[in-house]
Amino acid sequence: MNKKDKYDIQPEPKVSLSEKFANYYGNLRGLLLGSNLAGRRADHNQEKLFPDDAQLMSYKKDGKEDGQLKPKSVDFLRNKNRTAHRTSDYEIPNLIIRRGHQFDISITFDRPFSCQDDELVLKFVTGRQPLQSKGTVVPVSRVAALRDPIWAFQLLRVEDKVAHLKVCTSPDAIVGRYNLFIETTHKNEQGEVEKYRYAQPDDIYILFNPWCPDDQVYMDEETHRQEYVLSETGRIWLGTVGKFCVRPWNFGQFDDVCLVAAIAIMEKSELGDQARGNAVFVLRALSKIINNNERDGGVLVGNWSGKYDDGVAPHAWNGSTAILEEFLKKRKGVKYGQCWTFAAVATTVFRALGIPTRCVTCFRSAHDSDFSSPMDSHWSVDGKPKTSMNDTVWDFHVWNESWCKRPDLPPGYDGWQAFDATPQECLEGVFTCGPASVKAVKQGEIFYGYDTKFIFAEVNGDRAHWTVDGEGNMTPVWLEPAIMGQFISTKAVSTISREDLTHAYKFQENCDDKEVTIELARKLSSRRYTDIVNAKSSDVKFSIHTDMQRNGDFNVTLQFSNTSTETRTVDSHITALSCRYTGIATSEMKNESSSIVLEPNTEQELSLSMKCHDYIGNVDSDSHINIYVIAFVKETSQRFIFQEPLWTEKPNIEIKTEGSAHVGKSFDVVVKLVNPLAVPLTGGHLNIEGPGMQRIASIKVKKPIGPGEELRETIQMKPRRLGRKEIIVNFLCKQLSDVTGVIEVDVIEDTRS
Repeated sequence: MNKKDKYDIQPEPKVSLSEKFANYYGNLRGLLLGSNLAGRRADHNQEKLFPDDAQLMSYKKDGKEDGQLKPKSVDFLRNKNRTAHRTSDYEIPNLIIRRGHQFDISITFDRPFSCQDDELVLKFVTGRQPLQSKGTVVPVSRVAALRDPIWAFQLLRVEDKVAHLKVCTSPDAIVGRYNLFIETTHKNEQGEVEKYRYAQPDDIYILFNPWCPDDQVYMDEETHRQEYVLSETGRIWLGTVGKFCVRPWNFGQFDDVCLVAAIAIMEKSELGDQARGNAVFVLRALSKIINNNERDGGVLVGNWSGKYDDGVAPHAWNGSTAILEEFLKKRKGVKYGQCWTFAAVATTVFRALGIPTRCVTCFRSAHDSDFSSPMDSHWSVDGKPKTSMNDTVWDFHVWNESWCKRPDLPPGYDGWQAFDATPQECLEGVFTCGPASVKAVKQGEIFYGYDTKFIFAEVNGDRAHWTVDGEGNMTPVWLEPAIMGQFISTKAVSTISREDLTHAYKFQENCDDKEVTIELARKLSSRRYTDIVNAKSSDVKFSIHTDMQRNGDFNVTLQFSNTSTETRTVDSHITALSCRYTGIATSEMKNESSSIVLEPNTEQELSLSMKCHDYIGNVDSDSHINIYVIAFVKETSQRFIFQEPLWTEKPNIEIKTEGSAHVGKSFDVVVKLVNPLAVPLTGGHLNIEGPGMQRIASIKVKKPIGPGEELRETIQMKPRRLGRKEIIVNFLCKQLSDVTGVIEVDVIEDTRS
């Protein structure tokens, strides 16, 4: 191969813009992916993720070079192009464009440009081993006028030594970082052709383009593009059925580290260069690397143990930027995350790349399931829950949806695609899930890729209850039909309210479409049926009442009334367990039992209550109370079973700003919090951040906050970018977590300077 056929870039003393980021974060590709690649794949001899400044390379003929046309500089018109491509908020200074749309550049040569004797070819180069045969070297030629969105450029005008060009990329271009080479050809008076190649030192980033109708990720509503691509903050729903907890989140996709991290994660995923233009492949490959559960490692380490001393507690994060920055600096998994942090980081990464993405919360989400059987819950014969035997039902689970076309599926499955970056089940040999067409999930077409069966099982299904005797024999005694997949939620467009997506994932209960869908999924999964032993009569009426007070005290009351004309004997049991939101029990807190003879037309009750100070010190701050209730009528074999979590209502953080917010100038943020519990709050920390704001370390609260006492802190922040920004604060301590507050501020120019 001749030297001129290679696209190597030789180092120069001058440091380019991209090299500055490379020096700060190091050799990302080598350190993240690992250097021991010998024998695993061909060595493409590209050690640096970021290119060095270019060395001018000329190719002479017979020693003559007087007629050569030599580019001296390229003006990417960054402000104009980034504004037109809606990328002006990215903090890295490179030219960032969205594929399928036009942009302008101006090239200055060493002599006047001749439209008659001079020709230009632009070559956009990307990937590990740039080859035109692989589509990673893209020669772009001149056309008379740009019409279709294809790789081409139009010569707008020539002003002496400066040529002004309008360039267009293809709507299916590989997404990532590119180098630009400019090749000039001059025909001299003797008819000889003289060539010259110039390597532009600064990288160009090409992103997916939801504004381009021919792009795979095109969205036709501007408000949706604003929300799912450009919005830097959002809301994530946590909690449980009946008591939602909203977490504000700083996605911060325009912060300096986020696009750099997205490209580095793509490198780490080892996704083939050509596949990087396909949103489906990008979603699947990168979501796998968001979690650190694979042998090659990933961004975020999952931890549901309640023990986070060697890292950051999942509830302490306010946004994705700090996580991605730590990942780039340390080149290993960041400790720690749980489902909403995995989903939030994925949202940041894919929005940074231009893919419309949102977080989706499913309440009462089934896990460890492929829809081959109901979710099973087990009880001892004396009414104690045997939680170690149970299938896992999470109080909530957060995954992602991204919007794209599905050329790999039959027509009709474009739109929202569900995928899950949380490491749960090993599907097809890796901890990854999706992207699965939400429409396919709704219709029970679980044979469509990727992992549609798993997501279908998360939002559909029954819970069967079994009693277990001393010898391990089990009897099915109770069925809770269709309880999985409740209140599927995301942030509504242009507001902070909740949008319910349940209708997008499943048909309404008791409709024909629902029955057809479930039956189809059962056939495709060989689903096991559970036959329940029916009671002889159901003449005892049961009702349950729960009360979790703001101060942490709670009470559970089971009422039962005999509506028959005969005596009934009712054995009832209430158990309170400390549990994770994943449904995993950590300790038994209290239980109450009774065996009561009910005369005809009478009623009785059994209650369990606890004071906050009796239990709060024995549970982790990210645990809560799960209530298990079971009752049995001896004469008729009638049963009643109830199983629900109780979440403490979170206090509000009040936030105020003092003074105006100017770019580059500090301003004060005042944070107030009143302790609602009946016990002191100890070991408290405040975390505060916002998009385009200087990052601040966690602030330790110096002393306990007594019951009813107020915490007040003044924190200084410094904005880096103009515009309306949300400042997010969270507080956590040994007794509480997920205590948050948010305020909007307008960041303006400091006209005094």
